[in-house]
Amino acid sequence: MNLLQFILIITWVIFFFFAIDSFERKRFNALHFVVFFWGTLLIMLFSLDVWLLNRFWSFFWVGRGADLLVYISIILLAYFYFEILNKITKQSLYTTRIITEQSIQKALSHDELKTIHLNKWKLDKYIFLIRSYNEWSALPGVIDDIFNKWFSKIVIVNDWSVDNTVKTVLEKKKQYPDKNIILLSHLINRWWGSANKTWFEFLKRYWDALEIEYVVTFDADWQMSIDDMDKFMKEVDDNPQIDVFLWSRFIDWWSASNITKIRRAILAWSRVVTFFFNSLWVTDPHNGYRVIKLEALKKLKIESDNMTYASELLEWIQQNHLKFKEIPVNIVYTEYSLWKWQKNSNAIKILLELIYKKFFYK
Repeated sequence: MNLLQFILIITWVIFFFFAIDSFERKRFNALHFVVFFWGTLLIMLFSLDVWLLNRFWSFFWVGRGADLLVYISIILLAYFYFEILNKITKQSLYTTRIITEQSIQKALSHDELKTIHLNKWKLDKYIFLIRSYNEWSALPGVIDDIFNKWFSKIVIVNDWSVDNTVKTVLEKKKQYPDKNIILLSHLINRWWGSANKTWFEFLKRYWDALEIEYVVTFDADWQMSIDDMDKFMKEVDDNPQIDVFLWSRFIDWWSASNITKIRRAILAWSRVVTFFFNSLWVTDPHNGYRVIKLEALKKLKIESDNMTYASELLEWIQQNHLKFKEIPVNIVYTEYSLWKWQKNSNAIKILLELIYKKFFYK
């Protein structure tokens, strides 16, 4: 055995442990299997026959040892880049945990739970979760719509809004003294996924006091229709075995109004990406209108602070073998909601983060 073969064997062992690590972290899917299987096979072949390795390098025009050193340097640079990125990501997640805890403790200090009004109505088992970031102009109408539909519980995560969001929520609490509005305020802006982490953590701790069975995630920009809840409640009654109801804009062709062709194309590609990464086929992966059974919610753990949380939710469904059903909804894109919505270029950022979280984050 020469030195090169020894190095290749050591590399094969490291590769093998990488595969085990991915499996233990429950991030091992068909793509991982292909990569690790063929990678391990090639390294084993190179270890047994150096001539094959030489032929392999010649295919990439590597004829000198100096070229190989350059490539190794690039690989090491990429490795250290991802090591630093992992540390930054972990620090960001730690910061979010602190912000989440601070917002919950602040709400408790304001006696948010002591003023809960409990009823025995059928609709009282639902609680609406709303993330608000500078939505004070649309948020009052959204709250009115929910309460006018005879629902009575809302948790609002104020993600460090710099407008009149807090004042608006406090005014609504006075307007509806017999309803329940719980306000959780982030000390700094932590984006979409962090709002989910905050309200989910709050519910996991205090769901007993709230006496709820289902959680509804709802947007603050008035693009979702509260009337779709009629359809949902019928589905709940007809399908008690379902854990998660995912609203879809594309089951019925007419259910998404005023959506642009570019946005429609991006969302179509997101289905393929979701299936590729999560082995789960859904028609509308990034629709924020969801209804989750409380018992299923207790198993949920979200890490992402931004829009990739939607993919984490689908991964959670797949890993826990939860039963889900897609329901058509009526989403209306007004000038306001289109202006507030994420840019099309963010789809690329989401894809890059999915790749990073799936293959490089540990």
